Amino acid sequence: MNITIIPLLTALIPIVGINIAYIIAASLEHVPACFIYFEGCTTISSTGRSAPESLWFRATIIPGAVLTVICWRLIGGWLKCLEKENYKGSTLIQTLGILAGLFLIFYTVALGFIGSEYTAIRRTGVTLFFGFTFLAQLLLAQRLWKFANKNPDLYPKKIALLKIVLCWFLLIAGLISIPVSNYIGTDEPQNIVEWIFSILLYSYFLLVYWAWRATGYRANLETG
Repeated sequence: MNITIIPLLTALIPIVGINIAYIIAASLEHVPACFIYFEGCTTISSTGRSAPESLWFRATIIPGAVLTVICWRLIGGWLKCLEKENYKGSTLIQTLGILAGLFLIFYTVALGFIGSEYTAIRRTGVTLFFGFTFLAQLLLAQRLWKFANKNPDLYPKKIALLKIVLCWFLLIAGLISIPVSNYIGTDEPQNIVEWIFSILLYSYFLLVYWAWRATGYRANLETG
């Protein structure tokens, strides 16, 4: 099996999924039509509440969440292959990533149901998904940055730097969302931040895909 395709699918399936769900919802007038990343006329959750777009939303986000769990589990094996005798474990990184994927499943399953308990599940699920994923990505980026500085022949520094830069963008977007959600009277700015943050979050896995190819992760698995 070509292991490197897993982070690629982990990134692309949700990105494509939420955008197509929005296009379907807007075309059926279930949500407002706009250039969502600049006008923020609706939330991501709104694109998955009504049929038929809700079916597409679940059919992409849930498999994407499962792939997220698998991807973070494999990241531990990749670090072990990469660092060899200097490997010190990656339990925290893997745990945060796996939990993030599970909370995304809880959020998606609860989407579209009415009731305070489902609202609580959705809010908890999506908040912990974003938070745990960012923390796992940040810890991985820091670890790989240190490794790349010590072993530039084994891990490209440009990939490590891009991961650090992406984490900074995510942190800035997250910090911007706090005053936006609390002090701005309209929902559009918060929606814009939500859409952009989600795309940046999933784009991180494209860098993982690039890194796996650059470091020959598949070859490492095949040669033991």
